[in-house]
Order: sequence, then structure tokens, then C-alpha cells
Amino acid sequence: MNPAPTKQPAPPVNATGWLARLALDFAQINSRTRLKNSYHIGPLRVQRAFYPEGNLAHIYILHPPGGVVGGDQLHITLDIAHKAQVLCTMPGSGKFYLSAGEWALLEQTLRIKPGASLEWFPQENILFAGARLRARTRIELEDDAVFIGWDITCLGRPGSHERFEHGAFDARLKFYHNQKLLLVESQRVLNKHTLTAAAGLRGQPMQATLLAFPCNENHLEQVRHQLTKNRASVLSGATLIDGLLVVRALGNNSEMLKQQLTEIWQTLRPALLDRPAVLPRIWAT
Repeated sequence: MNPAPTKQPAPPVNATGWLARLALDFAQINSRTRLKNSYHIGPLRVQRAFYPEGNLAHIYILHPPGGVVGGDQLHITLDIAHKAQVLCTMPGSGKFYLSAGEWALLEQTLRIKPGASLEWFPQENILFAGARLRARTRIELEDDAVFIGWDITCLGRPGSHERFEHGAFDARLKFYHNQKLLLVESQRVLNKHTLTAAAGLRGQPMQATLLAFPCNENHLEQVRHQLTKNRASVLSGATLIDGLLVVRALGNNSEMLKQQLTEIWQTLRPALLDRPAVLPRIWAT
């Protein structure tokens, strides 16, 4: 049975390029998490929920065009209702191409109700030289909700020896618990000097942030121990802010960076969700 459409949100204004919007509502129905409502505009879709580990729903967000140019907008909203459990990922990297001057927009809103959980694992966003991307992520948790997720960005294409020496990247992430703002992460890369600055990317084209909540000092020590086995090509560190575990990493190899994040998830998941880490099947294709 196909999920019912949600109430249609108003489309964003001033969309001069390709507009895509995806809004998903999840609920626990008969002890299994179901995709209760789904609404989309443009090239953002989901097919159906998969259940490789019982009642927890695995969701794959699809963006068939595969690429975004200046003026395009992608809006993704997930609402996870009481006791629902969702793991969401994507089959491929997001690619943001050379812009003639306009900004592309990526807006993500994730809301998790009490007793629910969301594991949010998008593939990396790759910004080609000359791309202009404005990224906004807002994560809202209530009470004992659980969140584990990451954000990965690659500036340029190191595999093709392409540096991000022109273009722009403006990103902001906000994390709330019971309407209290726990974290604001802002980054602006507007010139090539930021790529090598000590307070910038230190010459590393790839950056990642992993967030996990609720965590304590024991979780922090477990993750720091995991980071001591770090590969030499990845610079990383972890901190704890009011129960929010924040891991930051820089590197030049996407597979090694993602492997490190995956190992941290494999460490945290049994403690936070009482489940062994089951890799999404789409990652093996």
C-alpha cells in the first residue's frame, strides 16, 4: 500500500532553477515503523521502506538527476513520530556543479519525537570547482529521542586533482533538544585561502561532522578510543556538549573518512539503540 500524501507544503519562493521538495512522516503502526505520509515535488523520491532488521525502517532517498546547478533548490523534511525508528541514507553522492552566479540551496529539517530515533547517513556532497552552495540543516529532538547522523562535504574533486579554488560554500547546522539550542555550526568558504588556513581546512578537501544524542562521558571515551586507531590521512576529534557528542574530521580520502564515521556509528549504536550496527544494503552496491 502506498503511503498517503501529506498536506502539501507551500513551495519556496524565488526558485529560479529546478525545485525539489520531499516531506516524509513516519509512525509506529502495529509495532513496526511505517512511512505514513509522503509528499514530493520534482526529482526527490523514496520508493518504499525496507526492513532488514525487524521493525526499524530503512529509507533510501533518491535524486535521479544526480547533479545540482546554481538556482536549484533541494528541500528535505523528515518527521519521526513517537516510538518510530528510522535509518535514512542515499545511494549516491550529491554533486553540485559550476554555477554561473546563482546559489544552489540544500535545506534539511529533521524532527524526532519522544521515544523515536533517526539515523541520518547521507552520502557526501561533492562541490565541483565554481559551485555555489548554501546548505541549511536543522535537527530538533524531544525528550528521550535518539539521533545519530553525519554530514560530509568534499570541496573539489581530489581524485581528479581539481581544487576548489573558485566557488563558494555557506553552511549552517543547528541542533535543538526540547527547543533548547545545543549547537550551531557555521562555515563559509568564499576564497581559496580558507582551504589551507590553520583555522580552516588545513589543506584537506573533505570534512565531516558526526552528531549523536543523548551521550555521556562513557560514550565520549569510547569514541576517543576509536579515534586513536585513526588512519594517518584523517584528522579528527570529539567533544561533548550538553549530552550532544560532536565528532569532526578532515581528510583527503572519502572511503577512509566514511569508514571512520561508520566505525564510530558501530561503536555507539548498541549503546544508544540496543541494536547491533547493520549496514544498509545500498552501501554494498
